[in-house]
Amino acid sequence: MPGKFASKGYRFIAWMAVVSVVFLLAWPAGTAGAGVRVTPETVRVGLMQGVPEVSFSFQGKYRLINDFNGQVIAEDDQGHLWQVKNADGLCLVLKDGEKLGAFTGPIKAKQVNIKRSILAGNGIWLQKDSLTSLAVQRAGQNVSQLPEDHSTYYVVDGSGRVVPLPRGWLNLVRLENGAASHYRGNLEIRPAAEGLTVVNELPIEQYLYGVVPAEMPSFFPVEALKAQAVASRSYTITQLGSYAAFGFDVLDNQYSQVYKGYDEEDPITTEAVDATKGLVLQYRGQPVAAFFHSSSGGCTENSEDVWKDSLPYIRSKEDPFDHNDKYYNWTVTYSADQLTATVNRQLPKFLDPEKLPHFAIITDLQELERTSTGLRVKKMLIKGLDAQGKPLCLEVYNADRVRIALGLRSALFKMRKYTKPDGTLDKVTFTGSGWGHGLGMSQWGAAGLASQGYSFQDILQYYYTGVKLVNNYGM
Repeated sequence: MPGKFASKGYRFIAWMAVVSVVFLLAWPAGTAGAGVRVTPETVRVGLMQGVPEVSFSFQGKYRLINDFNGQVIAEDDQGHLWQVKNADGLCLVLKDGEKLGAFTGPIKAKQVNIKRSILAGNGIWLQKDSLTSLAVQRAGQNVSQLPEDHSTYYVVDGSGRVVPLPRGWLNLVRLENGAASHYRGNLEIRPAAEGLTVVNELPIEQYLYGVVPAEMPSFFPVEALKAQAVASRSYTITQLGSYAAFGFDVLDNQYSQVYKGYDEEDPITTEAVDATKGLVLQYRGQPVAAFFHSSSGGCTENSEDVWKDSLPYIRSKEDPFDHNDKYYNWTVTYSADQLTATVNRQLPKFLDPEKLPHFAIITDLQELERTSTGLRVKKMLIKGLDAQGKPLCLEVYNADRVRIALGLRSALFKMRKYTKPDGTLDKVTFTGSGWGHGLGMSQWGAAGLASQGYSFQDILQYYYTGVKLVNNYGM
């Protein structure tokens, strides 16, 4: 679940987004089978869907495979430009513009780890396939993070060449579509009925390197970052297989968690992920869907008030440490025309396109019900006219849909309506606090608690009722 940052906006077919929102509002199961111990190692992230072609290159060595039959198409450690195009359901592969053939697919680019050597300060060459746990010295001083200028660090590659140390000695895929982005792990291109689906497959811990800084600012206190890492890890585990029909587990945007790959990684958040490696939240032996949001506005909610089902570990909590200048006491004013345009634009995010109402003009908003805390609007009646001038009414219910329909940061608001002399709606002003659905952990609240000396364990135990912190990998 996202915090305050938006996704990078890769293209998805429109109904996919609707399916995603409905899935969240209907509530994911969040557990494996009873008694089954979940020890996942990798996650498959849907990066793009419905694109006609994909362009990419490699840093390090990769092997391109036709995953349908295991055929090795090529190997590359020279940074060639690769393209895969949808050719009537087949994957047409090109290398630097030259066609290599059409394959059933999926086409998978798998990283190949090569043993390399690094010259230690004592003159001894150390053979490694990564820099994990390797202390590097520069000018006689240990450095935990390599500087941007790597020119003074050298390695010996598989051919015996002494070359500068690149990007922390990582195998990376560079996607060239749109703004170039780098990703750890493997890349898979799957032919689909409409275009191609692009999937990034990588270890969950490395996936979190690109999630945590996209979901929580790295300047937040370390204990808050650790809490975010555990919450994101727990949520990821409950979502594995959610989009199996499309060939991946999770999306890379706010419908799952925002994931921006290697380019978004930050040493501070990476350290928070490493410090909590394998730790997940469980309730009665099963991992929990550890929902989180940016700012609660002072109080979180019970799950059934915001979405659908009642979950025992998502209970309302007072959240005084959440208070911040950024997301409190915001105000939004819409004219009747602006309100109509906003609602028409927002409704497709959670309603079936085939049953989608369209307002020619909205004439009134009526609050029908609030959540159990009394703070958020749980049910709203939207009244207006359709294109034929006939009365049109829509009841929007559950607090998350209310805020989405109205294009607001939160459902924690008060509303003031203004009418014209003839009694028709002129404008409406919303004044509220918070950002997000208001379930589970408030990120600003976590930062506030951490600044008061609370540990990440304390933070998690507060926001998620009755949970236990366990090592999912048994380490």
